[in-house]
Amino acid sequence: MRFDAAYHGLFKCNLRRIADYPAISGYLARVLARPGVRATVSIDHIKRGYHSIKALNPTGIVPLGPALPWAEA
Repeated sequence: MRFDAAYHGLFKCNLRRIADYPAISGYLARVLARPGVRATVSIDHIKRGYHSIKALNPTGIVPLGPALPWAEA
C-alpha cells in the first residue's frame, strides 16, 4: 500500500510505480475492497510519516501526490 506513496519517490526504489502495473493495481484495489481493510490504510499518514524523517527529507515537504486510483474511496 505504501510503495507509491513513500518508497518510490523517497527511497528511489524502482523505475516504475505500482500504479504503472494494471494487474498489481487491480489487486491492491481488491484488497482494499475487503471488509475492514480500507479503514486501516491512511495514505496521508503514510506520506507524513516517511517524509518526516529528516535524514531522508531535510526540508520536511510532504508531496500532495501521487494520485493513486486504487486508494480513492
